[in-house]
Amino acid sequence: MKCLIHNIKMFILTNIIFLVTHSLTNAQEIYESFSINSDFKEVAFVTNYNEYVSGVIQIISTNKIFGKYNSIKLYKFSESDFNESLWLEERLENEIKYIGDVERLLRSEDSPLNDTVFEYAKSSLPNIDDTIKKAAFEPMWFCEHIKQGYNKEGKYLQLSCLFPLGMFKYYMTLRLQKIGKIHYYKLITALNNKRFKNIIDIADSFELK
Repeated sequence: MKCLIHNIKMFILTNIIFLVTHSLTNAQEIYESFSINSDFKEVAFVTNYNEYVSGVIQIISTNKIFGKYNSIKLYKFSESDFNESLWLEERLENEIKYIGDVERLLRSEDSPLNDTVFEYAKSSLPNIDDTIKKAAFEPMWFCEHIKQGYNKEGKYLQLSCLFPLGMFKYYMTLRLQKIGKIHYYKLITALNNKRFKNIIDIADSFELK
């Protein structure tokens, strides 16, 4: 009798170990991927401990000064039964802070605007303040209606915005996509239209492998 009980316990334990190992193996086999060229690099992306969305990876331009403003930030989270369109609009309010970062960069001592060649452009800087004030109270004013798009993993929702900053423009696109039980969120930003197109192409290449 003891031998039978022992065998049953070993059988159950063996099955538990198999299921756990199989589950971990499958989890390790799946990872997030983008196709990038030599103008960009992939870096680790860790979010603050109090963020309910987890950072996965970040794709940034190799330019040392402006690189982090021409980027894709990829997050993921598990949540169900929520309005995805409303989530994107609310998330936009959280991303507005990056406009302030760009504003400080443009006004800094290292800014290209401090070159004498750009003296004529400095008069446009007050317009940055107007944009920041407007964005703080009504960020959707700078955005298109939420649209659907598709990539290799299926359908996603996209909110595209364009913020004028004096003689510059700041492109910001938010994408939300559910794959299985996981939501993937991408924050796509750029400081000029050419880079924006490059980064959108990278974002379109997203897939799970």
